[in-house]
Amino acid sequence: MMQYILTFIIFLPLVSAIILGVMRAPLHLLKLGSILSSLITLALVLVVVSSFEPQVGMQFTQSLPWIQNAGITYLIGVDYLSLVILLLISFLMPLLYVYMYPEKRKGYWYNMMMLQTGVTGAVLSLDLVLFYLFWETMLLPIFVMIGKYGNGLHQYNSMKIVLMTILGSMSMLFSILYIGYIYFETTGVWSFALSDLQIIPFDPKTSIWLAAGFLLAFAIKIPLVGFHTWMAPAYGSAPTPAVVIMSAIMAKLGIYGIWRFGYGLFESTLSYYAPTIITLALIGLIYYAIRAITENDLRKMFAYSSGSHLSLIALGVFLTNIYAWGGSLYFVATHAIASAGMFLMIGLTYKRFETLNINKLGGIASKAPKFTFFFAFFALSIAGLPGTGGFVAELLIIVGAFKANFWIGVLTATTMLSAMMYIFWMLQRTLFGAAQNTCEYDDLNLREILMLTPLAAVLIITGIAPSLFIPIFEPQLTNTLQDVLFAIGGLK
Repeated sequence: MMQYILTFIIFLPLVSAIILGVMRAPLHLLKLGSILSSLITLALVLVVVSSFEPQVGMQFTQSLPWIQNAGITYLIGVDYLSLVILLLISFLMPLLYVYMYPEKRKGYWYNMMMLQTGVTGAVLSLDLVLFYLFWETMLLPIFVMIGKYGNGLHQYNSMKIVLMTILGSMSMLFSILYIGYIYFETTGVWSFALSDLQIIPFDPKTSIWLAAGFLLAFAIKIPLVGFHTWMAPAYGSAPTPAVVIMSAIMAKLGIYGIWRFGYGLFESTLSYYAPTIITLALIGLIYYAIRAITENDLRKMFAYSSGSHLSLIALGVFLTNIYAWGGSLYFVATHAIASAGMFLMIGLTYKRFETLNINKLGGIASKAPKFTFFFAFFALSIAGLPGTGGFVAELLIIVGAFKANFWIGVLTATTMLSAMMYIFWMLQRTLFGAAQNTCEYDDLNLREILMLTPLAAVLIITGIAPSLFIPIFEPQLTNTLQDVLFAIGGLK
């Protein structure tokens, strides 16, 4: 059972969707099947977590021959990096289904199950071609969700995100195929297994452009400034569940890809790109924050807020010290939870007021105290509220930035100040002051409170007791960092 547990985790949602589709299941059965599959998947992930050994590397690996002549294998496994995102996916999906429960369009439910399989498969794949296939698979449900169920210029925005993502995917695919060819020329056999490809002594010039193929795909997915033009339109047009997945999970896969495949294949080469990425990340910190301050649409404002914080995470990944790396990995988890909670609150705001224009809101606190509490809590969590996990993560990254360079540290520290500025300015206009919208609305109901409470609880626990979580990934994170520093000549 344990040998195949990751396969069950990957494909259970997809198999559930296929069975329910073939049965032409009525809506109530489709909802029940979706929720049950997500809860069973969560239970299986918790089994993995309970058996996970922090001191050991890749675990629960499974390898099956697939396209043998081309050296492509079904190779999956989990380590500290993939475990963090795997937990996020499995934790968020049942809560998204609770949010979606009033939704009557069946396509929502089928696409979300397909999306869960795509993102889970990508984060567990250890064969580069398999990773690429899952990377592309998770894009299709997002395309459908925005193109069919979105709002505004949703069809245009769905095409834009697809075309930009495909641009990055094609560059990554070219690098993957060429790396496989180099391995064949070196050994006489084909393989796309990451463990095999890591032993290739790449020519420095070849390594630079091969790494660029991966970095382009990951920069678009994050997105770094300059590769971000799809972000705000897509977030603005997408249904709330799709926005949550894009911000909380898919953007984090760009960070994961840099760690897994960037440092996994091109440890020394990434130091060549580090000044460029660090510069883009610092520009992004400031640029996205300014855009957030000037944005009147709630969803787009928090899209830019996410861009700012994802730039902070990317910065930490390229600073290569344990404070920055530990903070970045912790922020991958805590920002995902905070942004999920915030975008769910934005979705609930639209359901009540049928607008996300900040200038048309106001006075919510006087009528809906429970709504106000959760809205303010998640917004402040994104800004790094002390006592929440985001504060711990941001503080670690800032310490790591100062350790790397004083001026990088100074610029990095501005992220907390700028976030507080636009968050408090937004809260003042939406929750307090005179009401601009006179429609009648209800406070949070029991279903909505049950959906939001686990997210808030996790943010508080990760903020007041980080020692419960950091020891799980710190040993292997330290080992990985030492290997990277040795490869780039950082260890004497």
